[in-house]
Amino acid sequence: MLCSRAPHPLLLGLLLVLGWPNTSWAQAIMQTPTPADSVITPANLLPRNPYRPTLRQLALPALLLGVAALGTEKVDVFETDEALQEEVREHFPRFQTSLDDQLRHVPAVATLGLSLAGVKGVHSTLNQGVIFFLAYTINNTLTSNLKNLTQAERPYGNQDFSSFPSQHTSAAFAAATFMHREYGGRSVWYSVGGYSVATATAAIRVLGNKHWASDVLAGAGVGILSTELAYWAYPLVHRVLVRGLKERAMVAPFYSGGAVGLVLGVPLR
Repeated sequence: MLCSRAPHPLLLGLLLVLGWPNTSWAQAIMQTPTPADSVITPANLLPRNPYRPTLRQLALPALLLGVAALGTEKVDVFETDEALQEEVREHFPRFQTSLDDQLRHVPAVATLGLSLAGVKGVHSTLNQGVIFFLAYTINNTLTSNLKNLTQAERPYGNQDFSSFPSQHTSAAFAAATFMHREYGGRSVWYSVGGYSVATATAAIRVLGNKHWASDVLAGAGVGILSTELAYWAYPLVHRVLVRGLKERAMVAPFYSGGAVGLVLGVPLR
């Protein structure tokens, strides 16, 4: 039985850096019994809804967002953004890589890959795909709206006012939280690996002079929050969408040109 009460491994990850298918295949996946995929009814609910975000789960993203907001150039309570970026420009003047474009998706792709390879997570492959889609939709919506609202200029200037929060970091931490929720109970190293990749993505954005430190902190907060909200919304979507389509649905993850998504096929009769 998977355990969900282990200490949140994001702190370990931060320390490391800071210091196809066909219809029958889809039907088989949907009919694979797993404890988390059972019908959610009052008779078999735990004392609390296991999908509902708890105060502990929401405290970390709230803290990250709060610290990030206080550290922005407009508020500048901590006076760290400019100081840190000066150090970056001095010690890493020619740092340039596009690794972060692919790295941000690694935890999510790895999670779905593990499930397809037969490594049991909390949910079946199909339901992981639904949660993955929800998390990234929420993440893109929150991040885009925050960018439009804050209009923070990037460190390199050029009249680019889309700095806060970091989209790459947000996507990376959403993916890392997805891996943590699905496989963290099986082994803490899945969680440590996912959050380490996400933190490395954030570090690359700062070292490449593309984001302030406050941007990546906010991105981490939004990313974690997005996936927690996706798990909260999952039971309703599971009932309305997945159970409605039943064996007629065909869902598969895909990765192409740096983009990650899902393919949904429904035969028309």
